[in-house]
Amino acid sequence: MDVDLRYISEEKNRHGRMVVYARWKGKRIRLKHPASSPEFIDEYREALKLLGLLPADPGKGRALPDTTSQKRQVYAPKTLGWLVLRYFNESPAYKTMTKIGQGRRRRILESVVESHGHKPMIIPTDKIAAGIAKRADNPGAANDWLKSMKALYTWALSIRLIKESPAAGVSKLKTEPDGFYTWTLEDIGAYFGKHPVGSMGYLACILLLFTGLRRSDAVKLGRQHVRADVIRFKTSKTGAELVARVPWPLRNAIEAMEPSGELPILLNGYGKPFASGAAFGNWFKDRCTEASIPHCTAHGLRKAGATIAAEMGSSEVELDAMYGWSNNRQSGTYTRAARNLVLATSGFNRIADALVEHGLLKTPPSEQKATKIVAP
Repeated sequence: MDVDLRYISEEKNRHGRMVVYARWKGKRIRLKHPASSPEFIDEYREALKLLGLLPADPGKGRALPDTTSQKRQVYAPKTLGWLVLRYFNESPAYKTMTKIGQGRRRRILESVVESHGHKPMIIPTDKIAAGIAKRADNPGAANDWLKSMKALYTWALSIRLIKESPAAGVSKLKTEPDGFYTWTLEDIGAYFGKHPVGSMGYLACILLLFTGLRRSDAVKLGRQHVRADVIRFKTSKTGAELVARVPWPLRNAIEAMEPSGELPILLNGYGKPFASGAAFGNWFKDRCTEASIPHCTAHGLRKAGATIAAEMGSSEVELDAMYGWSNNRQSGTYTRAARNLVLATSGFNRIADALVEHGLLKTPPSEQKATKIVAP
């Protein structure tokens, strides 16, 4: 594909609905076509032209000027824009963030610079508090914004550019532990009733439930990540590695599908890999709506898996291994991978046991005879 998809941003609007934008340096353009539709890429390409990321077609008007990069050349010392640019170039904490984390941090700070870049670098505490209040309709976004401001000023304090952080005394907003609805076993049953074994909808649900991967990673998981019936996959958000034997429900769901020449396991309605995690999320949301559970999401299924595993007796270390969660316990460098293989496999088996108990899955006679999944 000749289009760079990293400028896609999925956000929740003021009505609580997820919408997709093409976004760059504080500017964004709403994309109206579903991400799984063939029109989506054409619309996205046109948005990139308007943002100045692709050459504009002759006769179709000028692309928006890159005003942000122009302003970067004239920021005076001790202005906010000057400070943010130094943060991007010099902060060790920023440089060691994941690409996803860096992208989110950069979008937030560049949007602040766009409006206030030429003002003094220290934003008064009351203004930061007002910024949180302004974003109160979306507590998660408000807290991400505050986290970015705190990171900026913590770094500035560490190199003695400022004497104290104006963001230090501002508290984040209270939120639900996640904000996404957690699926129930009844929801899973309704979904399986609409999307039976042999459908991509069923495979997608099983893969999310029995790997614990976020949607951005789920679309990347492929047959190349499975060797000797063991999944080994490094997640993009935290860098944690999923190491687990292929759970039998996932193995059966894959084997029930027609073979394809693609490496990724999940494919869209055209038999091609999903363009992004956001595209998959939209597609999966449609499958949930078809099953009359429109309140359910891909991320809510990750929460459901953790809840079911915990209720079936999974320990904290099992959950850590299954979902890549960090904790204060340290294990030996050479034993960690082996331990995680055992713990994650055990945890995912507990989820399978729970679904079998509720009649949502049937244990196959060949369950103990593992069929290896190999790359085509």
